[in-house]
Amino acid sequence: MSQKPLRERAYEYIYGKIASGHFHAGSVLSEHSLARDIGISRTPVREAIGRLKAEGLVEQVPRYGTVIRTPLRHEIIEIFQLREALESHVASSAVERLPQSDIALLEKLCGQLGQILGDFDFSGERTLGEEMLANFLAIDMAFHAILARAGGNPRIIKIINETRVLTRIFGAEHKIHNRTILSEAYKYHVEIMEAIKSYDAEGARKSMLNHIRVSLRETLDAYDQVQKEMHSPDVEDLGLPADVEACLNRLREEGFARDHDKATDGSSAQTSS
Repeated sequence: MSQKPLRERAYEYIYGKIASGHFHAGSVLSEHSLARDIGISRTPVREAIGRLKAEGLVEQVPRYGTVIRTPLRHEIIEIFQLREALESHVASSAVERLPQSDIALLEKLCGQLGQILGDFDFSGERTLGEEMLANFLAIDMAFHAILARAGGNPRIIKIINETRVLTRIFGAEHKIHNRTILSEAYKYHVEIMEAIKSYDAEGARKSMLNHIRVSLRETLDAYDQVQKEMHSPDVEDLGLPADVEACLNRLREEGFARDHDKATDGSSAQTSS
């Protein structure tokens, strides 16, 4: 059995680091460091990075080099629309295709999500810690990967994996994973699993559709908050009188609210089509 080409090894290594959240949006990729970590020369690493660039995962930034890119707002919406179509389809298809061994695995993953939820409540924290978040994301990805595999279509599997990685680049870093998000994810995973066990294809499809739409809303909320923080100057540093600062704050908030409403209306029209 022949070994994988070095460029393929490099690609899988970097892609895996991105998928796991080890490399997040804005991370700079060093060819030298990656080559050393993988144990190969820089040439196949450079070829792998070129492939990642073609797939929209990285970009060249002057004075910085190659960085993990943040998807734009419209890209996030488009990616989730694609996920809606494909993952709702594979969820309904899984009713007839998924073997009992995989159904048992889905049950186990749901149990692990429930355990994380219980541990989180016991911790008294407001958001998931780094280790707990990593476990949550790994379980979530495994759950969806099992369903994608059940469809038996390699192209669909590849597209689903790619779209989930693209949304995770932004979501894992900026979305605040609190109890609401964790409990919603747990609820939808259980609903999907129970529908599959009951041979309810339409129920599985609808639960997956709702799950992805809720995730889109949460991701866009996080995206809009980050954009607001990035583009809102700190008026306290301007040295203005208090009444002028209050007026400036009000005008800024009203302007952002109008922009946010327009953007939300646009995304709602797209996602409901």
